[in-house]
Amino acid sequence: MRVATWNIGEDERNDDGKLTIDSYNHIINTIKEENIDVLCLQEAIIKSNYLPSIASYIKENTDLKYIIEYELSDSHINIGSKMGVVICSKHEIKNYKMVKLDNPNLIYSVNENKTYYSHDKGFIIANIKEFSIISGHCLPFHVFKKNPLDYLEIFKKIEEEFIKSYNLNNNIILCGDFNYDNVNQLFPNIMKSCIDLIDCPTRKDKQLDHFIIGNKLKCTYKNINSSIFDHKLGIFDVNVS
Repeated sequence: MRVATWNIGEDERNDDGKLTIDSYNHIINTIKEENIDVLCLQEAIIKSNYLPSIASYIKENTDLKYIIEYELSDSHINIGSKMGVVICSKHEIKNYKMVKLDNPNLIYSVNENKTYYSHDKGFIIANIKEFSIISGHCLPFHVFKKNPLDYLEIFKKIEEEFIKSYNLNNNIILCGDFNYDNVNQLFPNIMKSCIDLIDCPTRKDKQLDHFIIGNKLKCTYKNINSSIFDHKLGIFDVNVS
């Protein structure tokens, strides 16, 4: 099964990074050209004053007819839009749940006119074919000049939820934008029996995105591609050993 992970929050072709219908069509063309079976998106538009939801658009224009949307926050790039995490699948999504990370409500002021507040972040946990796919987005602690290792309780709590959810199925895929490079520090118990297939920068000079699979799975193809968005696209063929 070919699974991809992609943060699509900012179209770098546009000065303000704002997404347009042309951004959406780039995603549609990529799904078709790369023969993607399951697409996991972060910073995906769920509602907007000027665009349809990306999940609905994908459903209407590709073979990925099964979708899950998890609305989490306002978009700081696409003003007037709500964003979150999305899974679009060619195969039936048998069941799923949504899990929100604790929000430490961080504040960072650039100046008196510009202040950032930490958005809600979270994950979708879904069963697709024989796989447990967990995909989502972690808090960007670096934006707020904070060290995520000072907030390990947040990661410990979500890791326990992941383990509880896939305990009966070791065919785990855990992917998304984790906003930190070392997943062994964030999810130490999961990484005892898993491997991260991404080992290169995914946004500028940092590896923020990860694609983690359980030891019972094997990867027969991987490609980390630059694109019009500010994060690279990761594509993986994953099979049961």
